[in-house]
Parts: sequence; structure tokens; C-alpha cells
Amino acid sequence: MNNPANPTMSYRLVRIVRGMGILSDQLTAGPLRRFIRNKTGGVTWPSVPGAYTVGDQAGSVAICTLTNHKLMVPLAALPGVAIVGRVYTANLGIEKIIANVTDNPAIRFLVLCGKESPFFQAGQALQSLQLHGVTPERRIIGAQGHLPQLSNTQPIQIECFCKQIEVVDHTGETDVRKLAAIVQELVARNPGRFSESVPRSNQTSNEEAENEFKVLRPGGHRETLAYDPNGFFIIALHRESGEIIVRHYLPDNTPAHIMRGRNAETILLGLLREGLISQMSHAGYLGAELTKAETALRLGLDYEQDQPLRIAQPSHAGYD
Repeated sequence: MNNPANPTMSYRLVRIVRGMGILSDQLTAGPLRRFIRNKTGGVTWPSVPGAYTVGDQAGSVAICTLTNHKLMVPLAALPGVAIVGRVYTANLGIEKIIANVTDNPAIRFLVLCGKESPFFQAGQALQSLQLHGVTPERRIIGAQGHLPQLSNTQPIQIECFCKQIEVVDHTGETDVRKLAAIVQELVARNPGRFSESVPRSNQTSNEEAENEFKVLRPGGHRETLAYDPNGFFIIALHRESGEIIVRHYLPDNTPAHIMRGRNAETILLGLLREGLISQMSHAGYLGAELTKAETALRLGLDYEQDQPLRIAQPSHAGYD
């Protein structure tokens, strides 16, 4: 057995696969908002794109479902709820929450519910942020998860956020009826719009933040799969069992390993754990292909390795 892959590489690759799951949010939200703002000449809200559902913009309650996405739509329909979103990270994710909340002074409560991330612990970080604030380096005091650093948010905006909202912790709760009752209680004691808004000069727009990045062009060279000294993989679907099947072959085409699963991330983690991937480009390719395979499995699409996803064609006897 080969040595396991570098933990840093494993972490980065899994984040790439997870990022693919929220790619549609980032592709559609930003351009659409910029188009609307340009057409209307005004500022749209929410100002920062992300994984959320907007309710009544005049509502006093924002809800963070942590890692649970299924709660967003039903909770956003509740009276008094301005926005419902999920968050994974205790840095960029929380920074998006701060930006959108401080852009809407009607929001006075932030309810935490759903399942917490055991790695980032963003819910615990949000509670610590309001209780203890940040260090001069803008690290959340008392946060227990990975990298609770708000490097891209101005201190005055962080301070404003902590004054504006009350964090109401119901981490782990997923019952919509119970959460609806909690929201009703908060709406009943709404203190009114927050008056200490952040000066616009201290807020950073999406466009300004993007200007800080060095622009890179997509594309590049990926080595052929046979070049990986650890071998190559053939990915297929087994629809009867609802599984993705990954077969690993050595460079000389000798069958070596097989893995079955339903989730792209867990399969990639398993391959990395076993040390079967030695190249970043190969791992990135596998992450993309496994994500395609999982999507095809969930949505009933046709999957063929190295080919675009297609709408499933009715099965028939004979040959094309």
C-alpha cells in the first residue's frame, strides 16, 4: 500500500469538491445582482452573493441554518424573516453574513439552527464573536473551529454587526414548527431598525474586493492518467444500488482496487486515505468526475467518464 496523500493536499481537494456543490450560487447571484443594480441605478440587497434564500427584506430576523440547506426555503417563508442562509466556514462565510446583515438595518436577530460543522464550528464562532469580539488581528476570540479569521472585514463593520444583532442559539434544531414559534417570539420584541449604520467608506463592495485579486486565465496542461505512477481509475454508475463504482487499475492495466459509494466527497477522501493518488492534477480531475457522477445519480442523467452530462435516453433493445 502506498503512503497516504499529504493532509494539506487532501483538505484542499475536498474543499474543491465541496465548492462545486455551491457553484451555482456564485455563478448566478453576483452577475444577476450587478445587472439589476446597473439597470435600476440603486443598491440591491443582499449585497454579497452566497447560499441563501431571501424572505421579507423588512423582517427583523435572519436565520443561519449552518450546514443544513433543506431548511432555507421553508424558513424564509415565515413572517418576519428577512433572509435564511447556510454557512460552512468561520472566516469567509461569516464575513458574508456580516456584510449582508449590516447592509440591512432592519435585521436585529440572528437565529442559529441546523447541523454544526465539526471542523469549522461557524455557529460557535458567531456566538463567540458577539460575546468577545476579535483580536487586533481580527481573529474571533474564543472560537474553537478552523481559522476563525475575519481578515477581509473592517473592524468598524464587525463592531456594528455585534451591536446590531442578537445571536439566538438553537444549534441542532431542525423542526420548522419549533423554529417558527421562536421567530414569532423574536418578531414580537423587535427593537426597531438599527440606527448606527456602517459608513459606506468602511464597507467593501464585491467589485472592490475582486480588484484585490490577481486575474488568472483558466486552462493548463494535465498529464495523461497513465502518467500517474499509482495508476488510473474507471468511474461508472450502478443505478440499481444507487452507487458510484470506482475501479482502480495499476499502470500496466492490472485490476487493483474497487470502491463503491454515493457521495463524491467521501469517495475522494477514501482514495486519498489509501494513497492511490499522487498528482494534484489527477486528483482534481477525479474530484470533477466524481461530482459529475454524483449529480447524474441524483438527477437521473446519463453519465459517461470524460463526457458532458446528458439527459437520460430511454433504454431500448438493439444497437444505435
